Amino acid sequence: MKRAPELWRAPLQDPALQAGRLPASRLLLMYGLFLAGMLPLYLFLAADRFSTVARIWAWAGLMLGLYPTLRVLISKQDGHSPATGATSVATLGMWLALFFHLAVFHEERLLLRWGEARISEPSVDLALLLAALATPALLLGYSLGGALNLPRILPHPRLDVPLRPLQVTGTLIVLASLLTDILWLRRELTVYQPAVSVIAVLTPADLGFAMVLLPTLRPQSKSGDNSMGKHSQLWFWLLFAAAAAIALMRGMLTPLMKPLVIYLLGQLFICKRLRLWPVITALGAVVLLQPVKAEFRQRIWDRQVEMSLTERAVLYLDLTAQHWLGSDIGPTVDKEHSVRVAAARTGAALQLAHVIELTPSAVPHQYGATYRYLRYALMPRVFFPDKPIAQHADVWAAVIYGYTTKAGTAHVMVGLSQLAEAYVNFGAAGALLVMLLLGLMLRAMEEIFAHPQAGTGALALHLYFVQGLAVTFEGSLAQYWGGIVQSFLLYGLAMAVLASTANRRR
Repeated sequence: MKRAPELWRAPLQDPALQAGRLPASRLLLMYGLFLAGMLPLYLFLAADRFSTVARIWAWAGLMLGLYPTLRVLISKQDGHSPATGATSVATLGMWLALFFHLAVFHEERLLLRWGEARISEPSVDLALLLAALATPALLLGYSLGGALNLPRILPHPRLDVPLRPLQVTGTLIVLASLLTDILWLRRELTVYQPAVSVIAVLTPADLGFAMVLLPTLRPQSKSGDNSMGKHSQLWFWLLFAAAAAIALMRGMLTPLMKPLVIYLLGQLFICKRLRLWPVITALGAVVLLQPVKAEFRQRIWDRQVEMSLTERAVLYLDLTAQHWLGSDIGPTVDKEHSVRVAAARTGAALQLAHVIELTPSAVPHQYGATYRYLRYALMPRVFFPDKPIAQHADVWAAVIYGYTTKAGTAHVMVGLSQLAEAYVNFGAAGALLVMLLLGLMLRAMEEIFAHPQAGTGALALHLYFVQGLAVTFEGSLAQYWGGIVQSFLLYGLAMAVLASTANRRR
């Protein structure tokens, strides 16, 4: 096998990856025109639930939330700071824009187990203001990491894995994860929680997808031969199709979204290009599939049924088709209501406002109590079976804030976003301080795995961890950060062994 070009061994420094980038002036103009066009939409088309003040805060939040992405797209390499240009902050900024600042167009009410939540206008206004300031707080913490000389303190490993071994290993990881899901669906694997946790750690499908994706981003060679990139791209989407099919069999949408998020972030991190079609595809899938997810789970999860895996996937598709296209025996479906139900999956503004309304008037500030899982995070569950779950704060909040009962949390998980959790613990000012500290931790993560000479192995790890950050930000902090140290050490060591073995064979 030929040795990879030196530039691709440090892919974030490759000038060929910058060839298709738009000029900074054009991006700034597009950014300004987009915001100018959105302002009247916010003022006149947002849901009546939001006051004029809340709409202005939402528009300002959109501007601030998308700014880190603009910064990534126009960033230049200086050889010292993280080569990805604060993409972790950009990722959370996009999440905040989608779940808070765009939610004002479809959020009208928040349903609790006893009916609609009563939320005052000042609480809604404060929620939108807090969400708007979250991204600047993250970015300030990220910049603070540079001022504190984190680049000199932290290690900068180079995990340089050749493309072919990276692709093959990633494929094996994805296939192992999909096989595990199939065995669980067939009830041929144990459901003992410690064993489930160990198996999940050993088969990280999202990391495998990141490893398969990277060769697809390889620059076109001068000879025009980029067959490996083309083949890898086809293989990436074939694996995605398999993962999507199994996700339907399980009645879960998150595994279907994650490869799309990885693709979006890979294009943004490495090629510095913003691809909107993965976002549109993911949102379209949510709109189509979310309304029938509960009915599917009632038929499959809550009953002892004998159905093949193919029949389960077909059932989900049949329920979806009947819901949207109608049937001869089925009742007429209010499609506008269904769209709103699906859109509620990306709504967090009123949830935060509900937390603000009840805290501390009915629910006292917790002063760090919801972060209790972090005290036990380093203890392996195999040796500590009574270890609390990482979703401890989510379960507690779902019950105390009226979303469901304790028994209901066994079937439905209502996430407590990290921003709302920070408010529950420390109030508005404390929540922004938590966001600042989170930005500092994001800078540390990028310094380790996204420095200019990181290599493809480290870059795959960075894609994996930031994707996890985006997916879990709608849940409590412990879901992501509770296992970050173990994951960094385990997968970093495994990638180092792979890099050493592959390069020695070459």
